[in-house]
Order: sequence, then structure tokens, then C-alpha cells
Amino acid sequence: MIELVAILLQFFVFLIIFSFPLNPRSLNKLIKPNGNTLNYIDCHAVNIFIFINILLIASFFNIHLSYLFLFFFSISIICLIIRRKEYFSMINRKNFTKFIFFFIITISIFISVSHNTKLVWDGFHWITKALVFFNNEPIQNLKYSDMEMYPHLGGYIWAFFWKNSLLEYEYFGRLFYAYIHIISIFTIFNIAKFKSENLIYLLIFSMVILTYDPFLLGGYQEYLIFSTLLIASRFITTVNFNKNVEYNRIFLILFIMSSMLWFKDEGLFYFLIFGSLLIFLQKSTLKGKLITISIILFTIYIQYYLQKNIIGIYNFNAEFLGQEFIAQISDLRFMLLKIFTITKHFIIAFIKYPLWIIILFSLLFVKIFSNKESLNLKYFFYAFILNILFVYAIYINDPLEYEWLLSVTIDRVLFQTSGFYASIFILILNKNKTISFNFK
Repeated sequence: MIELVAILLQFFVFLIIFSFPLNPRSLNKLIKPNGNTLNYIDCHAVNIFIFINILLIASFFNIHLSYLFLFFFSISIICLIIRRKEYFSMINRKNFTKFIFFFIITISIFISVSHNTKLVWDGFHWITKALVFFNNEPIQNLKYSDMEMYPHLGGYIWAFFWKNSLLEYEYFGRLFYAYIHIISIFTIFNIAKFKSENLIYLLIFSMVILTYDPFLLGGYQEYLIFSTLLIASRFITTVNFNKNVEYNRIFLILFIMSSMLWFKDEGLFYFLIFGSLLIFLQKSTLKGKLITISIILFTIYIQYYLQKNIIGIYNFNAEFLGQEFIAQISDLRFMLLKIFTITKHFIIAFIKYPLWIIILFSLLFVKIFSNKESLNLKYFFYAFILNILFVYAIYINDPLEYEWLLSVTIDRVLFQTSGFYASIFILILNKNKTISFNFK
């Protein structure tokens, strides 16, 4: 019974902490969406990334996790008290129903995690990073953790909520991964313009089922990348590529995406690819694009500098364009066999995570039936192509036993970017009264 109470308490801790600092009024004023008003769920998502980035900064200063939690929780409670009239005004049948729906889904997954607490494979590597912070050790001790070259932010978040849970059970730190997963799904459905609320609830529930994998909650970091890209895609749908560059929205999206640098190695490439493509398609001067691209590159450099000079280690899990790779590409037959094998495992991964099937059919539908492609849709289509090419490049480059490596990793690599394209399916449903897909 005490464990169930602790789980319920953890849910409300998340809810309270992420209510700070933005509310709908301040967020809408900040990015000024055109005819696409942002609500409390959007604010909750953005607040999560503000929180994540504050934790990232704190991780370099060896601040005791309990003191940090007390600071966040106290500020959040004060903000709730100040905004109490605003929150009371939100209470109506529609919002209450949505909250109960969100509560039931989230608590159900929390309980599922509590019934299956064992760590799996990479989870044993990532927990060594969490333990560095849980034990209040300096960040330099990450050099002695497993897979020391991996980014540490996921482990720090894990340790933060583990340390500050009622029972201090390890899996309470991983509940954050489940929480941001559910929030990201609710956030992306804010772009839905259906008359039926029941249809939205059904689609949210279906997407949760399609993307819920207890294995990935066993210590893996894929849900952090998945949720970050899903939330970023929600705000990308507010961008009007036909107008002059909207820097407030662009910087918010880049701010959200930049968190991936600190979650996993491939997050660097997703940030570079998806962020640069966003700038490239903007209606802006060459000077403006170069400045914004420079910001992306500078953000990547900051990560390199901090990991190299503060933590003391910067490396990737695999060597790029090494001698073995150069030897491989000279063997055409071997390369064709490798590409065929990668493609086979692509298909297996798409079947394992059916959200990809919906995405592929959505892209095909738009290509066949759209009268005029919008730049928003082109962005996601180009991102998809670059995403697929990047994954091929990863495995073509890797000189290890690629058949085994593909069988145990490619499904997770593909899963973590699948949420980025979910908006295409929702936007198609928004336009279900006509074959054309003109995003305005």
C-alpha cells in the first residue's frame, strides 16, 4: 500500500514541478503562434525542458540533489499559490475529463514499471552514471562509469527523482521517462482539430499502446529522444515557412532539441540534421541562416568542450570512417549484402513498432493525394529521408559483427525518431474533408 501511495505522490511531484515557470499566457506571448493557441499541456512540455536544462547546468556543480529538489519544489508551490485563481478557472468538465484520462494512463504505466523493476542490458551501463550523482560524487567520476563516453543527463535525471522519492527506490527515477513519454503524446495531439473529443482520447490511447515498451523502461534512454522529438514536432507545426523567419519559435524548437545532445550520442546528429533542415527551409537571408546554423554548431561545441575539459572524456562508441570501413567499401558484393541486411532489419523494426507503419502510409498518402505540398510537410519528409540515410550510414560504417548488432539495436534506433513524424498522420486527419493537404 505504501508503494502505491509513493507512486501517486511521485505523479503529483511531476505535475507540480513542471507547472513552473511558464503558463499559457506567457508561452503564447513568447512565441506568438498564428491561430494555434498553446495550452497547459504545451506549457507543461516546455517547462519540462526548462527543468531538464537547469538540471544539466546543476550537474556540473556537484549540488546535493536534495537541496536542488527542495528549491524546485518550493518555487513551484509558490507559483501554484500565486496562480491559484488561474488554475481554479481551468476547472470544468472538459479539462477534468482530460486530466482523469491522463492520470489513469500515467499511473497505469507507473504501476507497470513498479511490477517489473529489473534493469535490462544497457540499463546496467546507464545506472552507473545515475549512481555517480545519487551518491553525490563529482561529475569527473563519470570517467569510471560503464560506457564512460555516453552523455550523462539521462542518468542525472534518473538519480534526481530516485534520490527525492518517498521510498528512494531506484525505479522511481525511471518513472520520469514514462511521464515525459505520456506528456509528449498528449502534446502532439494538441494539433488535432477534431470535433469529437472521444476520437482524440481513442487516438491518444492507441498511440500510448503502440509506443509503450516495458523493455525500454528498463534503463534505456530511447524514450528521452522519442519524447524530445515528438514535443519538438508539435512546435514545428506552428512554424509558417512561407513567412519571414520566426526566430522566437525557431529558438524554442532548437532549445528543446538541444537536450538530445546530452541524452545519447546519436542525439548530436539528430540535433544537427533536424535543426539545420529547419533553418534551411526558413524564408530568411543567407546571413540570418548562417547565424542560426552557427548557433547550432556552437551548441554542439559547448557540449564537446564541457565533456572534454570538465568531465574529462569525449568519444563515440564507434570510430567514424576508420581503416576497416575504407577496406569494406572496396568490396562491392559485401557492401550490397550489408545494405540488404540492414534493409531486412528495417522492415523487422517497422513491424515491431507499428507506429512506423502508420507513418509510412501517411507519407505515401500525402505524396499520392496532396494537390500542393506545404513546406511544413516537406520539412518532415526531408527529415525522414535524412533520418533513414543516417541510420544506414551508422551501420554501414560499423565494422563489428553487423548482423548481431542490427538484431539488438536497430529497432531502438528507429523507434526513438518515430514520434517525430506522428504529426503528419494527425494533420492528415485534420484535413479529412478534402484530398488536398494545404497547411496554413
